[in-house]
Amino acid sequence: MIHKSRNTKVALNERGERMRVFDTHTDIWYDVSLKKENGNNDVLRTYHLPRLKSSGVCGINAAVWTNPRIQDPMNRFLQMLGARSEQITLMNHEDFVFAQKIDQIEKALEDGKIAVISSIEGLIGIGKNIDFIITLYELGFRIMSLSWNEVNDLAAGCGCDDNSKGLTDLGKEAIKIMEKLGVVFDVSHLSEKSFWDAMKIVQKPVIATHSNAFSLCPVPRNLKDEQIRAIADCGGLIGIGALPQIVDREHPTVEKVVEHIDYVARLVGVEHICLGFDFSDYLVTDPSLKNTIAKNKEATKGLEDVTKVPVLINSLKKRGFSEKDIEKISWLNFLNFLHNGVLN
Repeated sequence: MIHKSRNTKVALNERGERMRVFDTHTDIWYDVSLKKENGNNDVLRTYHLPRLKSSGVCGINAAVWTNPRIQDPMNRFLQMLGARSEQITLMNHEDFVFAQKIDQIEKALEDGKIAVISSIEGLIGIGKNIDFIITLYELGFRIMSLSWNEVNDLAAGCGCDDNSKGLTDLGKEAIKIMEKLGVVFDVSHLSEKSFWDAMKIVQKPVIATHSNAFSLCPVPRNLKDEQIRAIADCGGLIGIGALPQIVDREHPTVEKVVEHIDYVARLVGVEHICLGFDFSDYLVTDPSLKNTIAKNKEATKGLEDVTKVPVLINSLKKRGFSEKDIEKISWLNFLNFLHNGVLN
């Protein structure tokens, strides 16, 4: 049982325990790097820990993301790897478990600690050096995607306007390396052609860590019904997000996030849903993202940041989801996914 946080309204199950939530996508490592540049070297404990604990989040998939718009993405990528390593190795983080195996995650949950999986959101930082995927694995990264919105040496992202661009030969080799190592392949942010190129060759279940339903919000970042079915058919998961531009183009709200969850559940079943919020409230410190965040109204109403996660859980209850299904969506599906041949 995870201990309650004082003076905080939380979502409880029928046993009076706090509902657990595993966030399958957060840019916390990117945030750590930004705040380190401004002189804060204890970002996880001083900023993120209280917010995570107050919300009932028992685990996070924390991404290293490299902005392709910057002049030297490879150098930036290395800086972020260093900032992450400093947090893990030099800081006192008794409340976190930096997990590389499923038993480490389960032990963290038993002890009421927060499990942290590390991921790479887009491999632009390695250029054509796909053998570096092995190094990233040795550094503890267990989930990776090939591209963000850009076209790079491995794949075309969802921001690509050229429908002929998909996976490159290097991208296909990168997926083979990931699967051989036991790295989870994340299909969020891929262009539609890159997605289908990848699904032709994958041998293991994949995850879209933070993607919503295109039928409800028709933007390139979201998944069409055929893509959702393909992910489910291979035993994969779709992480429903709170990022406003993938929730609704006009009026993003927590209720519309629930609509995405309900839509995917009706399409392929609750067993293929998890929660990958992709909160961006703390990223306004990055000058290159301020205009983007402001243009997208900064947040989804009612689900503005991680402290509002209990609101989503309660909204799912009001929508008629059973406690069993809510537990599957909020954390059990993701753990079962990791059990099924991904993390040993």
